[in-house]
Amino acid sequence: MLSSPVYECSSGHVTCARCYGESADNACSYCDVTGCTRSRAVEEFLYGISFSCRNQQYGCNAFLLHDQMRAHEQSCHHDPCFCPVPRCGFAGQTYELESHLATLHRWDVVKFRYGESFEVPVHKPAVFCCEDYGELFHIVSSREGYGTALSMICIRPDNACKEEFMYELKIPAGGRHRLQMQSTVWNTSLRYGIGEGSDVFLLVPDKLPGNESGSVVEVCINKAAASEASY
Repeated sequence: MLSSPVYECSSGHVTCARCYGESADNACSYCDVTGCTRSRAVEEFLYGISFSCRNQQYGCNAFLLHDQMRAHEQSCHHDPCFCPVPRCGFAGQTYELESHLATLHRWDVVKFRYGESFEVPVHKPAVFCCEDYGELFHIVSSREGYGTALSMICIRPDNACKEEFMYELKIPAGGRHRLQMQSTVWNTSLRYGIGEGSDVFLLVPDKLPGNESGSVVEVCINKAAASEASY
């Protein structure tokens, strides 16, 4: 989609500003002729072309001019989330992804409310769905040294309004003691897979007294107030 000036060389080849700028001597990306000039006529022609929304395959029927389409895609309700299961390829809206994970991949669906603690499995695939707002969360777990590294993600469309979430892990630590840790939640549509994202995680030590199996942790997710959220 056009988003930058267009250049034309003496041979009549047209190139975008990005390709033109990547050349060390600003030569045409097709024939290497130098001295390209900006083509206003071609720009006006291209800006008059209508485009289909990038979410067409997910149900959006919008067909708009370039400048209108950019604004539309920033709020398109068909912007998808992607399945975290490797090589699955499913994409859809949040409620569709929840159903997909539960029915096809047999993931547990844990309902919760912000500010209230709930138990989640560490080694069993699960997705956490907020009862009030429908946001989906998932804990990514992996081995890290002498413990299990846990990272909480919120699965939401790329164009969703950015919000800050915090989560706490509470783990028995023998007797009346418990280990409590807090971190931020990483927002992602998973467009590029589960491995792409933040390196921030909370480490649960192996064989923690009172939680030797390490299979379940207590979680509390908090949503920042509107005045505190980052937009």
